[in-house]
Amino acid sequence: MDLNQFSDKQRAVLKQFREELKDCQLPDSEDAYLIRWLIARDFDLARAGKMLRNSLDWRRKYKIDTLLDDFKPPEVLAKYFPAGFVGRDKFLNPLWVVRYGRTDMKGILRSTKKRDYVMKVIHLVESSIWLVKSNPEKYKRSSDAIVQSTIIFDMEGFSMQHITNKQAMESAVKLVQIYEANYPEYLHRVFVINAPTIFSIGFSMIKPFLNERTRNKIQIHGHDAQQWKAAILAEVNAEELPVAYGGTLIDSDGNPNCATMVNMGGEVPKSYYFAGKPDSTNKKSLTVSSGSKEQLEFPVAQVGSVLKWDFHSEEGDITFAIYRKKEGEMIPVIFYDRVDCDMSTEEGEIRCDENGVYVVEFDNNFSYLRSKKIWYSVKVELASPMKNGTDLD
Repeated sequence: MDLNQFSDKQRAVLKQFREELKDCQLPDSEDAYLIRWLIARDFDLARAGKMLRNSLDWRRKYKIDTLLDDFKPPEVLAKYFPAGFVGRDKFLNPLWVVRYGRTDMKGILRSTKKRDYVMKVIHLVESSIWLVKSNPEKYKRSSDAIVQSTIIFDMEGFSMQHITNKQAMESAVKLVQIYEANYPEYLHRVFVINAPTIFSIGFSMIKPFLNERTRNKIQIHGHDAQQWKAAILAEVNAEELPVAYGGTLIDSDGNPNCATMVNMGGEVPKSYYFAGKPDSTNKKSLTVSSGSKEQLEFPVAQVGSVLKWDFHSEEGDITFAIYRKKEGEMIPVIFYDRVDCDMSTEEGEIRCDENGVYVVEFDNNFSYLRSKKIWYSVKVELASPMKNGTDLD
């Protein structure tokens, strides 16, 4: 896709769109970035503007602009989540391989938080964008090119455990929603290969969250390797594609799967699993009824004090947030977010840059049927006294 394929009328809308976004701090100021949002909303200025502004809020909330530097994926994801880049397609788009069928989702989600898994995938998407920005001569056909991505989803090994695992399906839906809302027109093609019959069950659960433009970019193939290899090679040159998928690319040791680029997944050793339920010692408890929330207030008298928290739930996730009261308003300090905390504790701290009353909130409004019991420890510690400027510690 290139900018020069758009009509004069659409280019005029793009110019107006840029004008209307003057107050926004954009992660990318190029026309190729802005037009993605217009395409996603059929060049409707109001809808495209709302979509982009919502996405900018999302990026600020989750610190996406610094994710590549700040996020350190847990070891279990680095070793057992088989996804990565292998080359380019014929349009010079980055080419991913995701061996989802070989992914032990049950093991991964017993070894790391769902949020970390989701952030790992977002990290991959942001890495793809960074690859293009840092090496345009490799990934851009021309200055007007709108670079996207091509993804091969290998479903060899896909089973009912991928479908019946509640956390795995919730994560898949969450990722689709994030992608649709924040990365419009970053997708060129998806090749789903080696899809067993039961794949249709899982796909039917994801499909309602995909917009029509995205659905039309997905090709689903069964185990007929001759068929799917031909389909992939129609859009990817052989030298950019691992031998296992019909190309000529191999690892330095001759591995046809290019496992140094994309690991082979496999069963997660139980040594990575969370060790039982979190400890409730020295914690208080509260029950958050379904469809309700609980708030705890903590006065902070001294600027620079540290508010620390440590909590877990007995079953399921909970939405967590921290606010500061100011003239009758609740000012967000830690933005609300659903936290998986039944298998491991959620810990953190913030420096209180203003005194006043800080409000810790546990919100269960998203749950219509189930109450949540929360074990928590929240405390305010006074700021440490300043040391002599010559001290190194």
